[in-house]
Parts: sequence; structure tokens; C-alpha cells
Amino acid sequence: MFALRRTRRNLLFSKFHPRASVPTIFDIDFEYLWKEGKRALIFDLDRTLAAGRRANLHPKVYRLLSSLQERGFAVAILTNRHFQVKRDQVIADLAQNYPLIYAAGKPGKKGFLTLMAKMNATPADTVMIGDRLLTDIWGANRLGIYSIRIVSKSRVIRKPGTR
Repeated sequence: MFALRRTRRNLLFSKFHPRASVPTIFDIDFEYLWKEGKRALIFDLDRTLAAGRRANLHPKVYRLLSSLQERGFAVAILTNRHFQVKRDQVIADLAQNYPLIYAAGKPGKKGFLTLMAKMNATPADTVMIGDRLLTDIWGANRLGIYSIRIVSKSRVIRKPGTR
């Protein structure tokens, strides 16, 4: 009986374990992901691409996303952030170039499935990159999507002089 409980517990907690953890998005080995057959990348926004809720994206982030598309990856953004037209230029800018769902309701399945459909992707060839265990990682793992967690405190490149 003890072994059964232990197995159930391990199964439960395995949903919260990412397949990989890195300090920033720039530390991800995208060549490895390509060789493993991953073709679709879903990024979280806050504390993954941007330093915080109202932060602008560093130009290096835009260059990375663009280079990933040029390599052949389908790139999309999935965020629980609510879009406010007057205050959120980051979401407006990203939506011009990438499939984007805001107020996504992660860890719910709908946002993940909608973006995969837009990218003609399956869970087997998709990667979710985010910082939160209860939304990004759990949401991806429950669908069988490869998950990468951003774990550093800084998480992204910030402009000099900002916190």
C-alpha cells in the first residue's frame, strides 16, 4: 500500500516538473530542440520574455524571436496578462508578428490548444517556455507538451538602471 501511495504522489508531482530549467531564454539550446523534432515554441510573457508586467521587451528579445522564426520555428505567446489598449504596447507589438493569446486562463488547456492549432503543431512537437510551475509548466505537462522553466531571479535582460 505504501508503494502505491508513493507512486501516486510521484505521478501527481511529476506534472509540476519541467523537462528542463534554465536561467534565461537565451540559455535555451534551440538547436537541441530542433534536432529533437520540436518545431513550435510557446512563450509566456511576464518574467519570461519581459522583466515584469509593465516592462518593455529588450531589443535582444525581439531579435531572438525573429531569429527563431527564420530558423523555421513557429513562435507564439501565451499569457495570463490582461490586455489594456492604453497601457500595454508590448502585447500590441507582439500580436503584429506572432500568434498571441492574452488572459489565457493558464493552466487551462484552451489557450495551448488554440495556439497549437494556429501553428499546425501537436503536443509532441511543441515546447512551452515559462516561469510559473502552476500555470506554464503544469498546463504544458498535462497536455504532453515539452516544458522549460525560466528559474533565475533576473529571468530576462533588463535595461541598465532598472529593477
